[in-house]
Amino acid sequence: MEREGIEVTVKTPSRLHFSMIDMRGDLGRIHGSVGVAIDNPSIVLKAKEASSIDVKGPRADRVKAYAETLLVGSGISNGVSIEVLSDIMEHSGFGSGTQLALAVGTALSELYGLSLSAEEIALKLNRSRRSGIGAYAFKHGGFIVDAGHKTNRKLGIPPLLFRADVPESWRFVIGVPKIPITKSGPAETNAFKNLDPPPTPLIGEISRIILMQMIPAIIEEDIVSFGEAMTSVDFRFGEFWMEIQGGRFTHPLIEDGIGFLAENGALGVGQSSWGPGFYGLSEGEAQARRICVDLERYLNEEGRAGRAFVAGPDNHGAIVTKTGI
Repeated sequence: MEREGIEVTVKTPSRLHFSMIDMRGDLGRIHGSVGVAIDNPSIVLKAKEASSIDVKGPRADRVKAYAETLLVGSGISNGVSIEVLSDIMEHSGFGSGTQLALAVGTALSELYGLSLSAEEIALKLNRSRRSGIGAYAFKHGGFIVDAGHKTNRKLGIPPLLFRADVPESWRFVIGVPKIPITKSGPAETNAFKNLDPPPTPLIGEISRIILMQMIPAIIEEDIVSFGEAMTSVDFRFGEFWMEIQGGRFTHPLIEDGIGFLAENGALGVGQSSWGPGFYGLSEGEAQARRICVDLERYLNEEGRAGRAFVAGPDNHGAIVTKTGI
């Protein structure tokens, strides 16, 4: 039975993925990841109950497929009208697929009283199978470390190991060069399958940096130490990925942009997931804006193309509002 006039609005964060932790699996768990929720870019969508499925806006086919999966799986014969008002660019390192799936699923759960958690929606829509950063960014926001999967049970969402607010004054200056997308979907899956496990000393060093530098730095709001840790884990895992990426990063322009950020005041730098999005950590809005203007100019010099923007931390996760009740 439809409830006339009820409308659900969902606004998501996006995420920066700093690093995987352990891809060996010889201790009984595999993957694990560390990252942060940011407030820009974001998905905003509105949903109303309807007799059929109608979608307007970006990625309409994908939104429709998510809605169909959940409605059929929940035994609901009604449909939904969804309008996507803003979107996160796909295949750019911001977790757009997971945020879109969770936004659609949450809207439907609210409209039809399904009481689905973010983790349940992610499982139903085949998201967060490897990293839990996207699901926990949606649910909680903040700085997130997940514990990976048990090697003999990879169907669940990785458990949340640690979560903390990011200081509100911290900013991320983000660059997105216009380059070919090299790793997403099947290509990403094949990359994981075809690469030998990283050496134990590398995993030990990554884990030590996260445990003894990055987590204490976020607790103590030490931006310098956090930036150093962020750079360290990104660069070390980047060296491991060289065989797949063709270098420490997926494209020379990303490497150039990261170098530019490091030389122009960023306190920590890295590539988010497979890129092309990359980031630099800054203290305060004014400094971040200054670096951003310079980075935008740099990305568009000498025949290059790209964009730069500033993101703040998102410490609350997705915002869900319901009107017309």
